[in-house]
Parts: sequence; C-alpha cells; structure tokens
Amino acid sequence: MQTSREVERAARQRADHIEALIDEAGAESFPASDPPAVHPEPRPVTTNAATGIETTGTPL
Repeated sequence: MQTSREVERAARQRADHIEALIDEAGAESFPASDPPAVHPEPRPVTTNAATGIETTGTPL
C-alpha cells in the first residue's frame, strides 16, 4: 500500500508533467499564433472601391 507521501509525490509529478506539456505547447506555437507586427509593402496599397480588389503601386 502507498503511503501518503508517495501519493503526494506522485500527484506533484503528474501536475509538474502537465505543466511542462502546457509550457512546451505554448513555446512551440509561438509566434505562429501572433500576427506579424509589421506588414512591409514596397509600395502603397490601394483598394478599388467598386471591386474591393487591392492593388499595389501606381494604377495604370
């Protein structure tokens, strides 16, 4: 039969393991879940009001 110390130690190990899994999942998902801080465009982007299509640079 397990003693209360063994039960507590096993519970602590399980909790530590779960916490480690959560930390690992968070580290692996970063920065994929974050949007880019800057969206670089070499030229200004304009949207045609009639079509809603974005174009870059000077319209022809």
